[in-house]
Amino acid sequence: MQVRGIVQRAELVENPAGSDRIEMVLWGQGVGPNKPRSIVVPYELLLQDPSLDPDQVHGHGFEARIEQDDNGRWVVIEIGFASGRVLRSAED
Repeated sequence: MQVRGIVQRAELVENPAGSDRIEMVLWGQGVGPNKPRSIVVPYELLLQDPSLDPDQVHGHGFEARIEQDDNGRWVVIEIGFASGRVLRSAED
């Protein structure tokens, strides 16, 4: 499933609790009807960009490809975040 929206809240959590496995849970705004409001960025994806943290993505747009796992959680397969850069024509 494809979802896009704005990161309203993000936090790092241990899953399972007490392990060294960290995941980032994102709560999105504007994802659309019948779409999950929270998604999980798994440990394996977080390792690809160690600089990624909750404060960095808060308020930024995102687009993600997700699938539901056996526990009913929506897990990210691929995600991209807006950079926050604004492009304007030279006339403005």
